[in-house]
Amino acid sequence: MQAGALVCDEFGPDDTAPPPPLWASWREHDMQLNARLPALVEIGPRPVCVAWRLHRWHMDDAQVLAIILVAEESALECEVSFAVDAATGMVLRSTTLRHYGSAGTAPIEITGALSVWLTLRGKMRAAHTLTGAWGAEAQSVVHQGGHAALVLDSRAGKTGFEFQPWLALEATRGVYLCQLLWSGNWSLEARLRPAATTLSGGLNDWGFAHTLRPGAELALPAVLLGYHPGGLDAATRRLHDWRRARRPDPERAVPVQFNTWYVLDEDVEESRVLALVPQAAALGCEVFVLDAGWYTTHAWSPLSNWHSRAGDWVVDPMRFPRGLGHVADAVRRAGMGFGIWCEPEAVGSCSRLRQEHPDWLHHIDGHAPGSDSRAVLHLGVPGAWLHAFDLLVDLVRTTGAAWLKWDFNADLAAGGWSPELPAALTGQDPLLAHTLGLYRLQDAVRKVFPELVLEMCASGGGRMDGAILSHGHTNWISDQPQAVAKLAIHFGMQRAHPAVSCNDWLVDWPARSYSGVDGVDLRGDLAFRLRVAMLGSFGISAPLGLWSTEQQAVVRAHVARYRDRVRALVHLGDQYQLTDPPPLDGEGDWAAMWFVAKDGRSGVLFAFRLQGGAMRDFPLPELAGGARRLVGEDAVLTEGGVRVVLSEKFRSALVEISV
Repeated sequence: MQAGALVCDEFGPDDTAPPPPLWASWREHDMQLNARLPALVEIGPRPVCVAWRLHRWHMDDAQVLAIILVAEESALECEVSFAVDAATGMVLRSTTLRHYGSAGTAPIEITGALSVWLTLRGKMRAAHTLTGAWGAEAQSVVHQGGHAALVLDSRAGKTGFEFQPWLALEATRGVYLCQLLWSGNWSLEARLRPAATTLSGGLNDWGFAHTLRPGAELALPAVLLGYHPGGLDAATRRLHDWRRARRPDPERAVPVQFNTWYVLDEDVEESRVLALVPQAAALGCEVFVLDAGWYTTHAWSPLSNWHSRAGDWVVDPMRFPRGLGHVADAVRRAGMGFGIWCEPEAVGSCSRLRQEHPDWLHHIDGHAPGSDSRAVLHLGVPGAWLHAFDLLVDLVRTTGAAWLKWDFNADLAAGGWSPELPAALTGQDPLLAHTLGLYRLQDAVRKVFPELVLEMCASGGGRMDGAILSHGHTNWISDQPQAVAKLAIHFGMQRAHPAVSCNDWLVDWPARSYSGVDGVDLRGDLAFRLRVAMLGSFGISAPLGLWSTEQQAVVRAHVARYRDRVRALVHLGDQYQLTDPPPLDGEGDWAAMWFVAKDGRSGVLFAFRLQGGAMRDFPLPELAGGARRLVGEDAVLTEGGVRVVLSEKFRSALVEISV
């Protein structure tokens, strides 16, 4: 403890001689400057920092240290725990605030709360962030070391497109990783100095206010921390291992999907959907997912679009006169599981729910949603949460769905409560209540349907983070349809998330124009585009009727190869990014990823030639010694690894190697 704050003064390699306390040499104003400290809590409308004193600490488990602090001037307790994962060396830092006052004690208004503050000793050579936009998510950016302040955050009411809540700091001896596990507004800040870097983050205090009543507690977003001396790739593999072990059903394969969106858009109707079913089955797809457009509202209007029809989730009898069950049965007869898209938090302007329960909707900035705008169902309102639960359970049960795609095409800013709701509810921060309700809803639906695959989406990767993916199986990584750009998104997104969590489809074949995307990208043959989509969980959403017999055979062969031999390596193996991340515009050299089995006896190399030369040698790290067998064209084994030769730009090689 120092100046009423818990200072985490050293994190990283286990040196035999601990360094002297950094804060011992700080002048008083330095301490104040750096006092964005762990579990820093600000209270009241004019925020005042809470001063803490150590109450006790305990280690009920050899790998978990818990420190309990109490506030000097209020009935507030804070428990900070550090859980070390023996398998990966990753540290999960969790913080919980509790109001320990008796009934009748004044509530405490929390207006700011950090999840982490720590010091990283030594000079940082570089900082790595992931930034982007819709259709250009998670682009790798490297910031040079020295005096610098990096501030990453979201005020979109969700994880956001601009930044991933992930940060890597490259020191002389290794790499530090920090990942904030949260799906609402967040902030992450690194202040780099020659002698040390301070790292802090947690809930974004912009618009945040949460009332703790006596007996109540508030769990802050958890933070995952790691250090590895082997560099960014090695640290990323530790992160992947930790995350994979904590996702639902970690050993279950994510099926190969066919999705209707990029084929039919919202113009889905029974005959057009049924025509796709045998074609998708012939390709070897395992799940057939009916995307947006299948529904209407109780007050049906032919003028309404898929956005405005959301909310009541009534099957459109004009589009599906025999109901969704007829389509679902046809899908199952074809040997595939049936999947369904839904956006349970969306309430369109035509929805009866909107008229009957306006108090269930977010009133952002205190304003009711406009009559012509979409609204968001508030998952922090008990009645609204139960409605969403009943809706999803009924939808999955009546269709027998094996796959649920859960979309979210909205921004919530700081959220808001209806003025009609009771004060005991509205004292909570509205966005925090919604986010926690979201996690509970994911878990509740999976508990009812333990075999269900839950895919998350938010106009692509707009709400993709480690927290939401601890409650779901995979996430649609981007609405970007073009494979060259999607390749860059995979490289960035897979710094923050394991490949199994990154869902992608073959979309752009044959190449065409798309709303919101500039131009038509003719680069890359069919195999190139398939292999980009195969870098994570994999599916197809393309106009099958426009393909030649030869093209269908190419796709069918790739689906079978992925399903039978490649998928397990991509989902469960160790990943090596053998090249720098490729740029979105494709004006790079080569891009290559290597996935190797944990036992080192097999692996698969994805190599993509962009603008580089025709030949490239790649190492095969972690592959066991002994005689090696290669399956794949355009590659030969060498003494040091494998040589790939591609005579044309924007071609690829998929190479399987076993011992």
